[in-house]
Amino acid sequence: EVAATPFYAANRTVADNGLTQHITVRLADGLAAIEAGDDITAVSLCGMGGETIRDILDSGKAHLNGRERLILQPNGGEQPLRQWLMENGYQILHEELLRENRFYYEIIVAERTEAMTYTAEQLYFGPLQMQARSPEFLAKWQRILREKRKTLASLEQARQVVPEQKVQEIVQQVKWIVQLLA
Repeated sequence: EVAATPFYAANRTVADNGLTQHITVRLADGLAAIEAGDDITAVSLCGMGGETIRDILDSGKAHLNGRERLILQPNGGEQPLRQWLMENGYQILHEELLRENRFYYEIIVAERTEAMTYTAEQLYFGPLQMQARSPEFLAKWQRILREKRKTLASLEQARQVVPEQKVQEIVQQVKWIVQLLA
């Protein structure tokens, strides 16, 4: 835990449940909590943006032994997280998309392997999700397609000039989504 109040609350919860022999709560920033002798087999980072998860992994990668499984649940920012995984030698082993109420939650499981190369589209959609094409996955991208088309229409009406690169990025994403849903 990175903050003192949640750290003390977590310690209390562990003690209240009689788990002090099995769980150690540490006050540290990100992966700095991992010590050399821990022999960590799994790291779970959930409930924050993909860029934040990426930054935690990047700043703490010296604490990783390369044998642990990463279980990640980004709230947005999946593409830059997948990019980091690829650039750091991780293969995506499992992806799942869950919907609760009107929110979609992606779970990405990865392990370090030989170098993996994903296409820009695979990084955007998720390489395994593109193959599985679950109903939740298709519904998510149908919704995003509608949002992107609205955005493009709004940009055409905008009084201020929007950088052409930004417009072209959205146009490219719309093309990818249309192809995916076809």
